[in-house]
Amino acid sequence: MKSIQVVMAIACVLLLACAFSGCLGSDDPANNTTYTPATTVTVTKDGLAIGANEVIQITLPENPTTGYTWFVPAVDGLIISENYVSDANPDNMAGVGGTKILNITAEKEGSYEFKALYKRANDNDNASLYTFVQKLDYAVPINTVSDSPNLALEFEGTPTPKVGEVVEIRTRGNPTTGYEWTALMSENGMLKLLDSKYVEDEHEEEMTGVGGTYIWYVTSDVAGTYTFDASYGRSWEDDVISKFYFNLTFVE
Repeated sequence: MKSIQVVMAIACVLLLACAFSGCLGSDDPANNTTYTPATTVTVTKDGLAIGANEVIQITLPENPTTGYTWFVPAVDGLIISENYVSDANPDNMAGVGGTKILNITAEKEGSYEFKALYKRANDNDNASLYTFVQKLDYAVPINTVSDSPNLALEFEGTPTPKVGEVVEIRTRGNPTTGYEWTALMSENGMLKLLDSKYVEDEHEEEMTGVGGTYIWYVTSDVAGTYTFDASYGRSWEDDVISKFYFNLTFVE
C-alpha cells in the first residue's frame, strides 16, 4: 500500500510539472506558430445577400512605377468603376506604389465572373504577371442602398500566391454577443486550414463586450482556384446573419 501511495504522489508531481511547463497543450493552436503570409485578405465589410444595385469593392495592390497596372476586361452585366490611390509618401521616395480600388455593381441579379489582369500596356493578356479572378453573386435589387459597399475585400501582398504559400484572412467580430465567425472549409481538402485564432482588441481591464479580429491561415498544395467562405451566427441557431466568400488562386 505504501509503495502505491508513493507512485501516486510521484505521478501527481509529474502531472503538475507537465501542466506548468505547457506540455498538456493549448486551446490556441497558433500559440507556438508564426506564419509569414504571401497574401493577406482583409474583409472590411461583409454582407449576407448583395443586391444587384449594391456595391462589391475589391482593393488590389498596384505600382504603376513598375510599368504594371490592373486592366479589367468588360463583363456583360457588370458596372465597374476604378480609382487609384497612392500610398503615403512624405519623403517623396521614388517607386512608391498604392492600391487600385474597384467598385462593382450589376445590372440584374445573377452570377458573374470578374477578372483583372496585372500587366503592362503593350502586353497581351497571356503575359500578365497576375490574373485575378472572382466569382460575384448578386441578389434581387433592394430598395434602400447604402452609400458604402455591401462587401469589401482588401488584398495585400501577392494576389495569386504560389502553391504552399500561406494566405492570411482577417475580419472583425465580437463573440461576446454570442455571434462568431465560422470558416466553412470545403474544396475537398484542396484548400487547407493551417490555423485560426481570435485576437481581442486592447482594452482596459474592467471593460466588457470588447470586439476583436478573427484570423485564419490557409494554403494549398495543388495549383487551382478555391473558395474560402465564412458565416457569422450563433452555434445554437441555424440562422446566419452575415457571411462572405471569395476565391483564392494558387499557382505553380
